[in-house]
Amino acid sequence: MASGEPHPAADDGKFENASGEPHPAADGQRRKEHLKHLEATQKEQSSVQSEEIEKLRQEVRDLSQENESLRKAYGSQASSPGPTTSSPGDVTVPPFLPYGHATSYLGSPTGSSTFIPGQTAANLVVVVPNNISEIRRSLHALFTPLLEIPVMANPQNHLATLAALAPTLPLQLKPTELQLRTPHYAYIDMIPSPLLRDRLITIGPANSNTFMTQVCTIACDIEDTGQMTVWGEDWLNEFSWEFSADVLERWGGWLLTREWGQRANFWRRQRGAPVLPAWEA
Repeated sequence: MASGEPHPAADDGKFENASGEPHPAADGQRRKEHLKHLEATQKEQSSVQSEEIEKLRQEVRDLSQENESLRKAYGSQASSPGPTTSSPGDVTVPPFLPYGHATSYLGSPTGSSTFIPGQTAANLVVVVPNNISEIRRSLHALFTPLLEIPVMANPQNHLATLAALAPTLPLQLKPTELQLRTPHYAYIDMIPSPLLRDRLITIGPANSNTFMTQVCTIACDIEDTGQMTVWGEDWLNEFSWEFSADVLERWGGWLLTREWGQRANFWRRQRGAPVLPAWEA
């Protein structure tokens, strides 16, 4: 074999010239293989990207169809009688709650409200009363261990059971320090308002028992004459509660503080009812 001709390398079979350097033909072959590998990788990436783009396009189409269905649904509600009312943006939201909370009270059609003429579909929301009996059943289920013990006969057992229940309860129902150290009417524990629970304990057993058995329909199985309305599905949020004018007249000021009257007026405006002047800011 001539000295200038390529010959197989002894160790790997690659072509080398006499000086031991790789032959240009071998370099060209490697470059071709590298380019083929790059092209295959790019094609694979392009295919994956195309699939992702198509998925995104399909999601956009699905969302557009869903939005169109919702637009038609709310448009039909605005043009027919139903439990609709003006959006919270049309009224003054009380300063004790950040704006935007009221827009979440969209309930299932379990009750009725008043249709306010002159509003458009863009600023109408469905706001209906929640089912008081269902709320009461949910609360009783949460507090079953507490309701099974004789509270008045053994108040310390009541307080110990309440403390043991605390980790399982929603934030609005977790007992306060006053609840855990002061014997009280057990049904007070089922009111999803820490401040109201503490005020009921503070006014003493006689007054608190009267309030519970005459007003608090969400906790006590008493006749519902409209003492308390819970708007929408978020019944754990006390902003969704409305006490009646009679309840506010009797219990307002010394038990029910000013914000309860302001909340009542907020919801009265929503359904077009006259506001209670005594509770206007």
